[in-house]
Amino acid sequence: VLLSALLCAALTACQTPPPPQQVRAPATVAPLPDTIERRVAELKLTLPPASKPGPTATITSVVVSGNLAFVSGHISRAADGKLITGRVGEELTVAQGKDAARQCGLAILASLRQELGSLDRVRRVVKVLGMVNCPPGFKDQPQVINGCSELFLDVFGRERGLGARSAVGVASLPSNVAVEVEAVFEIVP
Repeated sequence: VLLSALLCAALTACQTPPPPQQVRAPATVAPLPDTIERRVAELKLTLPPASKPGPTATITSVVVSGNLAFVSGHISRAADGKLITGRVGEELTVAQGKDAARQCGLAILASLRQELGSLDRVRRVVKVLGMVNCPPGFKDQPQVINGCSELFLDVFGRERGLGARSAVGVASLPSNVAVEVEAVFEIVP
């Protein structure tokens, strides 16, 4: 009986799960007054006019929910507003695709500024999704989307500008543009 009780106690102890570990949420980056707008000026960046969908549009450029700003996909446009079109890896080089992704990033910043009133309300980049119009077998999507990611790092700094990211190749994009980028930002509500 004693052996049976010890065996039962040993089996029960082995089946008892360990106590749950405390998981700490990462610290939120505090907003720094006037630093982002100042940084944009220091970098001599010219943001394009922010696109604002008309009253009959089925989308909006930015949706703010709580402390997050969800930015719709922004397509590649040159500084003069002309579409940057073509398939990266066929009609465009990786470097040209990277420039197109940077232009998408500038347009995203313009939409954020328009919606938030100031880029100083941005606490950090949370997530970037970059889509590259490219042929099958093209493997340099990450290098292309670096154009946008590097811009965000320049503007927000490493701590605030480095977010999660996906870079994917697609068979086509609207109006045959080279790149489309959407993003999520944590903001000061």
